Amino acid sequence: MNRATAEFCAALAALVCWAAPAEEKKADALAVPLPPLVRVSSVDAAGQTWQQSGEIGGSVASATAELSAALGAGGWSLSKRIAMGKGLERSELMIWVRQKRRILFMVWEKEAGTCGFAWGEER
Repeated sequence: MNRATAEFCAALAALVCWAAPAEEKKADALAVPLPPLVRVSSVDAAGQTWQQSGEIGGSVASATAELSAALGAGGWSLSKRIAMGKGLERSELMIWVRQKRRILFMVWEKEAGTCGFAWGEER
């Protein structure tokens, strides 16, 4: 991730408020479907930062397509998508909604063929 993307992520994380008590967050993490080959590297049940983050193979476009298929199959609807940058500096923000829940999902290209992702629930 380049410096501008890292600064943007930090600023965005400061603006987003995470919801749900800790006991609900543990169950909710399982309620957000991810593609089978995703590697989750961190989980925050306390809700102080991104609820889950990790890696997924492919480009930003293919990773976003896989994540979109998994979330769509889980009953989530895409509310908004913001694409940023080009090439290895490309990233994408998405807001997904299911009933009264909203999650912010970010995907960015770490290196050719590997993307990072993070998502958190919005209050």
